[in-house]
Amino acid sequence: MEKNLVVGGSGFLGLNWLAYLQQHGADSEVVVFAHEKPAGVEFPSFVTFVEGDYADAQALDDLFSAHHFDRVFHFASSIIPAISSENIRQDIESNLLPTIGLMEMMKKHRVSKLLYLSTGGAVYGNVTEEKVKEDYPCKPISSYGIIKLAVEHYIELYAKLYQIDYLILRLSNPFGEFHRSPKQGVINIAVRKALKGEVMTVWGDGSQAKDYIYAADIGQAIDGLIKAGVKNETINVGSGESLSLNEIIKRIQAKLPAFVVEYKDAKLTDVQRICLDTSKLAAKMNWEVTSFETALEKTIAYEKARLS
Repeated sequence: MEKNLVVGGSGFLGLNWLAYLQQHGADSEVVVFAHEKPAGVEFPSFVTFVEGDYADAQALDDLFSAHHFDRVFHFASSIIPAISSENIRQDIESNLLPTIGLMEMMKKHRVSKLLYLSTGGAVYGNVTEEKVKEDYPCKPISSYGIIKLAVEHYIELYAKLYQIDYLILRLSNPFGEFHRSPKQGVINIAVRKALKGEVMTVWGDGSQAKDYIYAADIGQAIDGLIKAGVKNETINVGSGESLSLNEIIKRIQAKLPAFVVEYKDAKLTDVQRICLDTSKLAAKMNWEVTSFETALEKTIAYEKARLS
């Protein structure tokens, strides 16, 4: 049986991946390495939780020595796009350098498979195409996007130098169950504020349109690509459709009529429009996403349960 390491496995996307594995009968053992075990979350029986910081080289070495991993899933990110450019040194020290350290450990312990969750919005920057393919020129406008792109390039370098097979998934904007951040993830935050009767601040006029993906669907992409034997590829993972923030607000208000928003000046580091072209993903596996309406209903149910 495979043994896999999930770095950042107790975060939003990590917990969605574990839930996917549990629902589809996991055929691997999983070690989750993360800063903390989230309150109220029970890990599935096939998961071993190890508390630690992946920037800690000794802790990482001990972990790789104790477990003979077949594959590493890198889900960790310690900063959000909106504030990443306020402390660029911290972004480098907490995201770029630890990822280099992680790949050094993979090299040392001869672990040759890596899956990295990158970002489909922040690495491309402001775009002129209606739908963006993976070969579109990347011009990130935040430190977050620059670091994610730099990590992608280092992964490709390690693949060439040390035969580490990789999969880089450029995700659109995820929302859904297991979300806890008060600062990143506009749909969950909007739903939460609507349920609490709080005013939501919109940066800009609300016309900014992005591709949103139900987080539970991401596991289908990961699993499908691995089972199809896809490697050494960078692939967009999104819904392939964009929604404006005003449209999302309207849809939330249709379900939660008391929801109120206020508009403030846009932030310079916020990408205004992005929609991912997912044709490459669809060519490699059967890719179907949950409808936005269904995903929104499930997100509202999740956020209601959290508040109760």
